[in-house]
Amino acid sequence: MISSKVIEVLTPLFNIITNAKGKTIRQLKNELLIGDKCKTNKGASGLIVENLLGIENNNRDEADLPQIGCEIKILSLKKNRDGSITAKEPTAIQMINYCEVAEETWETAKLRSKINLTFWVVYLAKENGISKQQDDYVIVDYFLDHPSDIQNYVFKADWEEIQAYIRRGDADKLSCSMGTYLEPKTKGINNKDMTIAPDGRGGLIYARRRAFYYKKYYTNTQIIPNLDLSVIKK
Repeated sequence: MISSKVIEVLTPLFNIITNAKGKTIRQLKNELLIGDKCKTNKGASGLIVENLLGIENNNRDEADLPQIGCEIKILSLKKNRDGSITAKEPTAIQMINYCEVAEETWETAKLRSKINLTFWVVYLAKENGISKQQDDYVIVDYFLDHPSDIQNYVFKADWEEIQAYIRRGDADKLSCSMGTYLEPKTKGINNKDMTIAPDGRGGLIYARRRAFYYKKYYTNTQIIPNLDLSVIKK
């Protein structure tokens, strides 16, 4: 259930994105009078979160909006040649700490706080097979995501499958082909970027760094159908 406190905190952000719908990153830069200042060097996501929404980026474990436990996620879309609109890529949630995940239960999993309440901001980044220049990205819409019991059941099953691999010492055999809503995608400088993981026998091994990601299937089926896509369907 969404509380009145959540609505109170998020309403100004809803209004900001509503007023930005249909505008390009270039137009927003001009309106914000930031041109090519340093805060834009983080890309469209940094500009949207830090400059447009006015939210300070943080690398801490706490939520982006800690007062309501809400994460902010930026979703890039692609408009395909057949007119369909889909997610351009999976969306990162958080890094996987193999040793922590091995000791958690679903009820205590840190991941749960990262997916419980999410404010999605959506923009178009690719059209007819051609990637747009960042300044030409178009703000499309927003969506407040609070997974239902049925959705959480799927998240739980995906998480438990990933945890089972980690516990038996197979962290480095995890694959982004796994899962329905979640995938354990590699995330690091290169394939030699390693971290410790359980070996399944009480010791430790090294495995490639990975993060939990929302699969494109999740955003394609649970987020995009709920969006107002009129600004890019013209």
